[in-house]
Amino acid sequence: MEVTEPEKAGYSREQVMMIRAAQLALVRLNTTPETERVKDVWDMSVFGHAGTLPFTAIRQRALREAMKVWVYDDLPRRRNKNAVHHARAIISAVALLSDSLRLQRPDRGEVPARWGRADIVGFINRMGHLTSTGKLSPARRLAFTRFVRRVQVRFRTLGLTGPGGLLEGMPVDFALGPEDMPDEPEATEAGRDLPEEVMRALCAHLDRLEEMTNAGTRVATELLIDTGRRPDEIYTLALDCLEADPDGAPVLIYDNHKACRLGRRLPIGAETAATIRRQQERIRARFPNVAPARLKLLPRPKTNPEGTKPVCDIAPSTEPGWTRSPT
Repeated sequence: MEVTEPEKAGYSREQVMMIRAAQLALVRLNTTPETERVKDVWDMSVFGHAGTLPFTAIRQRALREAMKVWVYDDLPRRRNKNAVHHARAIISAVALLSDSLRLQRPDRGEVPARWGRADIVGFINRMGHLTSTGKLSPARRLAFTRFVRRVQVRFRTLGLTGPGGLLEGMPVDFALGPEDMPDEPEATEAGRDLPEEVMRALCAHLDRLEEMTNAGTRVATELLIDTGRRPDEIYTLALDCLEADPDGAPVLIYDNHKACRLGRRLPIGAETAATIRRQQERIRARFPNVAPARLKLLPRPKTNPEGTKPVCDIAPSTEPGWTRSPT
């Protein structure tokens, strides 16, 4: 019997989940990167990633198809969990260029050979307008403008603007130059670090933090403060993340996801090492039947029966590390 909408067929929640999982597996059975790359919305599991990647915000067919070529070419260079997030950001930037072409050109930007410097100027002015009206932050304006410039250069090196290419005839002056880049946003006096008084208060009330949340939250907070590492580098620590150097001093083993540098070694203090050892004991007691090599130091509290999923699977942070304020 064929079931297309199990939710409406009277099945239980568990049965619906099983049917949906089977349907998804069947859809993916004969799917390959070569067949997926022609679609407007990609199932990223086909490429070894999670989630989906839509190109539908790019209105011009030629530009949309060119972006598919660009992403297909760029994906193998992204070896961390941030690959899909990065691709979405690039597509969002090009979608703003697409909107500018659609709004400001009589032909809605459908013919690449007719694009030119005037369209670049229109795009720059539109980005300024979005920033001045609060729809785009200065930092994102700069990042997206850089993304578009990089994509335009890559379109040419991929041969997309040559004879028979998707963007055949795209003029040379349809390109962002160094002089088109917006200024760097002015940094605030305090920067992005937490103010010293906030750090003092946080360090003085760690017991209260643990009472309000749990021991894992306190451990994560202490490690962020003591090591100065990015949140994703702490959240994804393996249970066996503590080793000793030749002199016997404790060393933290962590993965720098942002730079794709795994197994980094960071000397830490005895107090920080003791915090990690206490957390290791708690996790081993909580998951006694799971091999330690599979466990996370900070496992997710829900939907994680074996303790193998990190507390927060996030994209690598661009925030600077924390440092503990003197007490």
